[in-house]
Amino acid sequence: MLSKIMTALRGKANETGQAVVDSQALRILDQEIRDSENHLSQSKTELTRLMGQRQLNSNKADALESKIAELEKSAEAALDKGEEALAVEVAERMVALQDDLEAERAIVSEYDASIEKLRGAIRGTDNQLRQLKQQVSVVKATESAQKAQSAVAARHSGQNSAMSSAMESLERIKERQQLNSAQMQAADDMAAEESGSSLEARLKAAGWVARIAKHDVLARLKAKKNAAQE
Repeated sequence: MLSKIMTALRGKANETGQAVVDSQALRILDQEIRDSENHLSQSKTELTRLMGQRQLNSNKADALESKIAELEKSAEAALDKGEEALAVEVAERMVALQDDLEAERAIVSEYDASIEKLRGAIRGTDNQLRQLKQQVSVVKATESAQKAQSAVAARHSGQNSAMSSAMESLERIKERQQLNSAQMQAADDMAAEESGSSLEARLKAAGWVARIAKHDVLARLKAKKNAAQE
């Protein structure tokens, strides 16, 4: 059981770490590009150093060649004068310098190989970085567009929610007003019943009040006429 709990905790930590990486993906990518650029810059600096060192050794080789050429002329001159011992000494010096020359040429050849290899690596890295930056630009543009779309969708959702809430508020206001109207009408009806006006209003509405008043007036007029005739 403890093993399963530890495994679950490691899985949770891994998920959390991955979530952090995903949320900071572009920032991490930018930093990785900067690191690659720094490494590339260091490689270019190293290339410059190698080329400088190669030139120094090449200059040494050129100087040795010139020195050997001068010694060769000196040996020939010594032979011409019959100074064979001097010519042998010069020849020995030439052999030693020739060994140095071959060593310098070997070093120059090694530098040439290293320089060419490093140049190829730099060219490849330059191309990869250029392509990577282009792709990152596309990714950033896509990211910005998606964020904008998400913001619009969120605002639209919020507007719909606000509209629904407003409609609900309006309906509640209408219901309250209808209830208030009903309560006021009920109060008016109760007051009318208490004063008797309600009954008169109902009789009048039924036409009874008008008929009673007309008959009374007619009867009174007839009675008055009969009394005058008598």
